[in-house]
Formats: sequence, C-alpha cells, structure tokens
Amino acid sequence: MTLVAAWVRRHQTTSELYVASDSRLNGGRAWDIGTKVLDLGRGDSVIAFAGHTADAYPLMLQLQSAVKMHPKIASRAYDLAHLKGHVLRIFNAMWKSISALPRGQDIPDPAEARFVLAGYSWRYESFKIWTIYFHKETNEFKFREASSHRKKGGGNKYFAFIGDDANLANERVYELLRERNRIKSAGLQMEPFEVLTEFIRDEAKPYIGGAPQVYKIYKHLNTLPYNVYWPSRAARTMSFGGRQLLPYERNKFLAFDPDSFEVSEPEWPEVAEADAQPGARADGLAFGEPAA
Repeated sequence: MTLVAAWVRRHQTTSELYVASDSRLNGGRAWDIGTKVLDLGRGDSVIAFAGHTADAYPLMLQLQSAVKMHPKIASRAYDLAHLKGHVLRIFNAMWKSISALPRGQDIPDPAEARFVLAGYSWRYESFKIWTIYFHKETNEFKFREASSHRKKGGGNKYFAFIGDDANLANERVYELLRERNRIKSAGLQMEPFEVLTEFIRDEAKPYIGGAPQVYKIYKHLNTLPYNVYWPSRAARTMSFGGRQLLPYERNKFLAFDPDSFEVSEPEWPEVAEADAQPGARADGLAFGEPAA
C-alpha cells in the first residue's frame, strides 16, 4: 500500500507546502519504484495516491493529461479551487464508465484508493490540502479539506496523511511535537516527513517502503521535486520519484538529505567505467544502447 504526507512548513517570514510519500508497490511482492506523487504541470499543485494501483493510476494519469490539454486549466487561469471540482468530475465520470462487470453485479466494487490534491490557491492566497476519498454509499469520489488540528494543535498545524497507518502517523506527529514542546508553537517544521521516513524504515511495516518522494510547492507558484539521498547521504546513492538512479543518470534538481533535511546541489557518484553505458558522458546527457 503506501503512506502519503502533505503539510505546510512554517518559517519565520513565509511558509511552503510539502508533499511526500513512500515508493512501495505491493501485491504478493514488494517493488520500490512506484511513482506516488505526480506534478500536474501547472506549477501550483501535485496529486498523490495511496491504495490499489489499478484503481489509482488510470485516474491520476488521465487527470494529468486533462490538465495539460485544457489551456485555462494548464495556465492557472482557473484557480486550484476550480481545478478541484474538475478533478472530481473527471474521476467520477471515469468510474461510472467501468463496464463488463461480473454477472449479477450492477456497480463496480468500491475504489480502494485515496488521493491528496495539494497546492497554492492564488484566489484564496493560501495553501490548500484536500483528500479525495471514495464514498461507498453513493458510489462516487468526494473531497474533504485537511484539518487545521484546532483541538490538538491550536488550529495552525495544517497537514494530512493518507494510506496505511495514517492515524498512527498523525499521533506520532503529535508525540514529536510534545517531546519538543512545540504543541503551541505556530505551524509545523518537518515532523510529518520524519514520521514518514520512520515508518518506511520500520521493518514491522512491510507495506510501507522504498525511497521517499518529495515535492515542494512555493507561494510564487512553482513546484520543485527533489532528488533524495537513499538510504542515506553517506551511501552516495540517489533516487528520484522513488526510483534509484543509475550511476550515470543526472538531472537538474537539487538533492534532499532525508535525515538532516538539508537541500543542496547533488553529490553525484563518480561513474566507474564498468558502470557507464556505451556513449554515455560523465554529465549523463548522452546515452548509448544498453550494455549486453
């Protein structure tokens, strides 16, 4: 399954939105390459999923295509709040198109997938985090805005988890805040990410695993994905979008240390001759045919 975290990180003078997930795909095996967070191409938002890949991937990929093909949606002329309604209409229309059900079954089994749609709304001048869940009674997807945690966190800690052990993850965030005397402090730092990585590394949670995927969204309507040192910076191995990069692969993005949260230019590994593909350059810009 999976675990996804979305939260607003508060700085002294500004704030920014993070969305992060694990990378494990299950189903009789563990495959730690699953893209769980998708950039919608608008610069202001991402969508992430938890649950069954067969339910989630068709919806997410068609949504990504729908955003790209619509000029006003792609250009952000339609605000994130308008996009939210479009997402719901697309998901529900797609779900109702399922056919060839087993004999005697009128509607498909309930979707076993949840989503997070998160970004910055220029209309409301604020970050927004919504969870999309499947309502069994009406056989459709619905939205719920993330909580500001008024009872536990004073109403200024805006975050949400979806997926396996989401409730445990919420409680663990508050354990960390209590330990640090930050319950009454304004906002969050990286506590949700700390919990995510803790759960990924927990061998008692085999349904959550793989390298973290991390996206950051700014108020100036730019979305930034990170490379992630995994399993640690000391290992000098880099992942992107949940997949460990090949020794010669390079990209333009910054690197994120999952333990210190430091962001810097990537420390790319030196490429040994045996690891380099024929025709590959040291900067990874030219690739040859795969080695036999």
